[in-house]
Amino acid sequence: MDKTELSCQMSFYPLGTERIDETVNEVLKIIESSGLRHQICHMSTTLWGNPSQITQLIERIITSMNQTRFVLQITISNHCGCTSDG
Repeated sequence: MDKTELSCQMSFYPLGTERIDETVNEVLKIIESSGLRHQICHMSTTLWGNPSQITQLIERIITSMNQTRFVLQITISNHCGCTSDG
């Protein structure tokens, strides 16, 4: 049985829009509705979950933002901060 939990730090940068706050807030709503444990900070958001949950969330963000040009910077670790108790 695979109990791998990942930590994922992501930063979303909308390009070529004056609606930066509105666009970033749309992405944050997607993250908050994912059910994943997460911590939103000023420059990035950290998430914790299994590989399938993380990749599904990334795909959902990409699909939902397909009308927006963006950079989505992602760092994933199976070691850093990957404990199920906090």
